[in-house]
Amino acid sequence: MKKINFMIILKAVVIGALILLMLIPLALVSNTIKGRLEYKNEATAKITKAWGDQILIAAPILNLPYTVAVKDKDEKIVSYKTEYAKFAPQDLNVDVNIISQTRYIGIFEVPVFVAEITMKGNFENIRDIANFKTAESFISLEINDLKGISTPEFLWNGKNANFEPSVKASPLAVRIPYTREYSPKSSYTRYNDYEETQILKSLSSKISLKNGSNNFEIKFSIKGSQAISFIPLAKDNNFRIRSQWTNPNFSGNFLPDTKEINGEGFDASWRINYLASAIPHRLDGANLSSALFTTSLLIPVDSYRAAERATKYGILFIILTFIACFVFETTRKKSIHPFQYLLVGFAMSVFYILLLSISEFIPFGFAYLIAAAAIISMITLYAKFAIAKTSTLKQTAAIAGAFAVLYGYLYILLQLQDMALIFGAIGLFAALAVMMYATRNINWYK
Repeated sequence: MKKINFMIILKAVVIGALILLMLIPLALVSNTIKGRLEYKNEATAKITKAWGDQILIAAPILNLPYTVAVKDKDEKIVSYKTEYAKFAPQDLNVDVNIISQTRYIGIFEVPVFVAEITMKGNFENIRDIANFKTAESFISLEINDLKGISTPEFLWNGKNANFEPSVKASPLAVRIPYTREYSPKSSYTRYNDYEETQILKSLSSKISLKNGSNNFEIKFSIKGSQAISFIPLAKDNNFRIRSQWTNPNFSGNFLPDTKEINGEGFDASWRINYLASAIPHRLDGANLSSALFTTSLLIPVDSYRAAERATKYGILFIILTFIACFVFETTRKKSIHPFQYLLVGFAMSVFYILLLSISEFIPFGFAYLIAAAAIISMITLYAKFAIAKTSTLKQTAAIAGAFAVLYGYLYILLQLQDMALIFGAIGLFAALAVMMYATRNINWYK
């Protein structure tokens, strides 16, 4: 029976404990990223408060008043009140030109825009029109934030009409999607999408209905930030959204039928009918959120998102490094003190703080290069002069090369989206294979 080397087992247990201990600095890094992201969102909120929030538009809507009897518990009529029926257009064609720009507060940037919107279409003849007070009918534009809206130009059946703040009818309530890195209603996640129910604000214009089709044309501009959403209310909807912004994101219940994205911007089109949107002709009580679609203006590279992704691989990289150090001291019979393991682990944790802080000022790729070069140099020099003092120049270069490959692999992993899992799995398999090959001749009982 072979004698077990308890010193190797003890050292392995100590290294395992050190790996668990390294979860503390990684958690602190993660909390730092969260804190910076909250600070960024506070800056974003200041810009959106002054300029305009994410925009949602449900328009135009035909409002027809009618009288409803109010009954008591004995079913006797005690009074009458006026309700408003809301009707969607028959056809709706919307053309949106988004003029985008970037606003800054300190080091934080927020995409804002002015959306120039043209709406054309018609309302069909309303059935059972005798039940409504057609003389008091009006068209409404229902939008979540009217702060940055211009005075709409409105043509009804070829005649000019004017919009004003609406005091009649009940605006729609819609669950509005928001796209931000941090939601105040949930824990920190990467680009967390959450919803918020809002009562839309309304502009109204009194109109005169005629028998048959009633045509309209509405032109206005509105300020907003980060995203604009629409609800396809009509039976037949055609939307076109274009901008010089080169990094759009399309989300919601409908993606564009056609889109073109290049260095000059994007141009996207939707064609949606009421069978697909499931929005009835009469809108009272309809669930409009189920048909909403959104176009977002994204910052091309978000340093906080990338840094948060990088920290998820932190413990794996520390495990691989500690195992490599353990194999080194086992094969070379050169003891490495647990405190030296800790210093190397802390150095690898500092990498993420360096990456985050530098990437707030320069592009993420350059920030990553600077942070990685600094940490690789520090660990290599420490290994040369503190751990493996007798190592040759070739061996020192091998240590630097190994860390360069490790951080190069992480950078590639951060750039991938759909292929990140398989690339990570293959990389982990390769690292384990190399480790098994390097230890193939070790007699662990000695």
